[in-house]
Amino acid sequence: MAKGQKITKKELKQPDQFQSGASRLLEYIAENRQKVYLASGIAGVIVLLLVGWGIYQYNYEQHANAMYSRAYNSYKLSGYTEDEDKSYREAVTVYEELIDTYSRSDAARLAYYNMGNIYYALGEIDKSIDAYQSFLKQSKRFGMMTSLAYYGLGYCYEARKDFDNALVSFKNSNKTIEGLHFTSMNYANMARIYEKKGDQTKALEYYKKAMEQTPDPLLEALVKNKVASLG
Repeated sequence: MAKGQKITKKELKQPDQFQSGASRLLEYIAENRQKVYLASGIAGVIVLLLVGWGIYQYNYEQHANAMYSRAYNSYKLSGYTEDEDKSYREAVTVYEELIDTYSRSDAARLAYYNMGNIYYALGEIDKSIDAYQSFLKQSKRFGMMTSLAYYGLGYCYEARKDFDNALVSFKNSNKTIEGLHFTSMNYANMARIYEKKGDQTKALEYYKKAMEQTPDPLLEALVKNKVASLG
């Protein structure tokens, strides 16, 4: 109301809008008590279900992470010995149990990637490929890990002398890669595969790409030697 403006008697007699609205709401609740109680009950159940699901999901992920840590901390991919063979296989057993028990967890998805690394270290290439591919089917949330899985897959196919799939894997690795060093390594890998395929022109092309990208002096020196021998 503007300053100095007087309230008329007519306005004083009119009911307050808030009070009027509140009265209508109370009248509706009184007339539709059962409906209101039912709606309130449903809303309460929904809230309880959401809270319960959140707690369940949190505990689910926590248990999965604990199992993942137990497996991951039980071995080191530092070379093959009989002791490491045993620790690798024990870790794989825990990873498989994790995947069976907590299949929807992030830890289970990462377990596939680690199993790919372990099987490659053990020389079980087919199992390594299966594990990497299982990870890649559900790895959209893991950008860098996706690149590493394709990287490992490339080496697996190379070991099987499946050079075409090795090239595809190394190229896919570069699509989601982060960092010049890793990019240059993939180019060097692709160059090596082309060289094994007998395509010297492509091999030289990719060795040059690796040389242009690498910040590593040692890798640069190795690639320069390759370029010199092919060029």
